[in-house]
Amino acid sequence: MPAQVSQFDATRPFTRACMLLAVILALLGSWFAVRWYIGNTLAEYHNPQVHGIDMGRRAVAWTPQNPMAHWRLGEIAERKLPPDQLAQVVNEYERAASLSPNDYRYWVPLGTALEQVGDVERGEKALRRATELAPSYAFPRWHLGNLLLRSGRYSEGFEELRRASEADPALRSHLLNLAWEVYKEDLESLAAAVGSSPEARAELAAYLTRRHKFEDGILLWQGLSQLEKRANRDQGEAIVSVLISANRFHQAAEIANDLVPGPTYHASVGKIVDGGFEDNLVSEEGSVFGWQVKSQQQASVSIDSNRGHGSNRGLRIIFQVRSRLDSINVGQLVLVKPNTQYEFECYVKTDKLQSGATPQIEIVDAPTGTAIATSPPAANGTTDWQRVAVNFKVGAKTEAVVLRVIRGSCGEESICPIFGTVWYDDFSFKPRG
Repeated sequence: MPAQVSQFDATRPFTRACMLLAVILALLGSWFAVRWYIGNTLAEYHNPQVHGIDMGRRAVAWTPQNPMAHWRLGEIAERKLPPDQLAQVVNEYERAASLSPNDYRYWVPLGTALEQVGDVERGEKALRRATELAPSYAFPRWHLGNLLLRSGRYSEGFEELRRASEADPALRSHLLNLAWEVYKEDLESLAAAVGSSPEARAELAAYLTRRHKFEDGILLWQGLSQLEKRANRDQGEAIVSVLISANRFHQAAEIANDLVPGPTYHASVGKIVDGGFEDNLVSEEGSVFGWQVKSQQQASVSIDSNRGHGSNRGLRIIFQVRSRLDSINVGQLVLVKPNTQYEFECYVKTDKLQSGATPQIEIVDAPTGTAIATSPPAANGTTDWQRVAVNFKVGAKTEAVVLRVIRGSCGEESICPIFGTVWYDDFSFKPRG
């Protein structure tokens, strides 16, 4: 069957009119599309610092029905115009919101601008509209909460701010600062303003500690369950750090004990954690009161599982120092009872140790950094296990000392080599009298 071809007569007046109308409509559509594109591009990408408010007005002129163009002009005007001309800003934001009433982004700046010109009631309505459109977003609630706070409606304001911080945890630090300014003398209201979630309470506990509200911060932290404490380890470690900086070592140990795996790792008065090196605590992270060990190229520090005094395990330091080594990174922070005499004891063994300045044990007052006792240096050569004992007394305000392995003084010598191996084991403190 032959193909049928449809034909029309382009010379007929009606046909020519229809063709002309189609062309005109296409041109008009293209014109409006181009105007919209140009206006949208000007609104979205121009630099207000370079082109100023005129470019924003030009974008609105190109696309008067484009909400982004009005929003951008309002944003620029808010920065460029003096405060007595903020009404123009409100007008542009209102226009943007009316053109796109279901976009929360246009209601937020309208609400804040209305508050700035003194129309708090309408500003609140605009911000509440934004939260209705984006109930899970932090941005609208944060601005609404701040407006309510400035209006003296603290309970409602902190409710919005708290929900904003739950949506965006990065806002919680700002929430804490605001709540502190309002409720610094009322712990119950302060905690209620921040929120009851474990994360919020842990962060508030750390915040209070940084503000030197030590007892309040510790009380809040201790109200968390053990699982909640472990889940908020970063905040717990922050509390410990502040307490140690404030020389509150006993309180720091209470918090630190919440963060370590079990009783073996717990710090207590007069206890050297893992004094016999049986539990491999050398590498245990977060154990503030455990051994702090850092091996280095010239002094390799490790646990030797084949040599120990009371068992098979001991701490081994291998020295290969041809020039100079001033410090040995082995130490532990130990809790003590103030104004108390102690006897320190450990055992040391050497193998082919050769140096004019061999290792020693030093006990340092933690608050002041002053050495209060030093053991005799380890013997050169090869020796079997030898007992080392040192008596010392801590001051009336001293809650902790630092027990550390040091290198004896090389004096003025710029070259002070040391070679060989030293083992330590069975560290202990015993109160005297």
